Amino acid sequence: MRIFLLTKTPHSERTKLCLRLLARSQDALVYLAGDGVYNLLGQGEAGEASQAGETCPAGLALVALVARHRILACREDLEARGVSAEGKATVPADFYESLVDDMMREGSRIYAF
Repeated sequence: MRIFLLTKTPHSERTKLCLRLLARSQDALVYLAGDGVYNLLGQGEAGEASQAGETCPAGLALVALVARHRILACREDLEARGVSAEGKATVPADFYESLVDDMMREGSRIYAF
């Protein structure tokens, strides 16, 4: 399994690299923290993000590449940025505990962006 920790905004070069690697991974698990939660925004929400000083891609590239149950988002970061994960990602009760457990147990490759 490959674990991706994405903390960058949608238009970051690091995010674009992450998405390219995700496209080639059959068994990816994505953790979104910090500004990485903006990658859950859809077109309708792009205007709201722009008003907050953030930009968003035209579509949900991340959600198109990875199944909902394989995307995990940090509750505190979602709330702080006003982003909803409903229908797009799983929000574990203890995000960082889940991340460390998966890294220790499952992660054959771990990528941080």
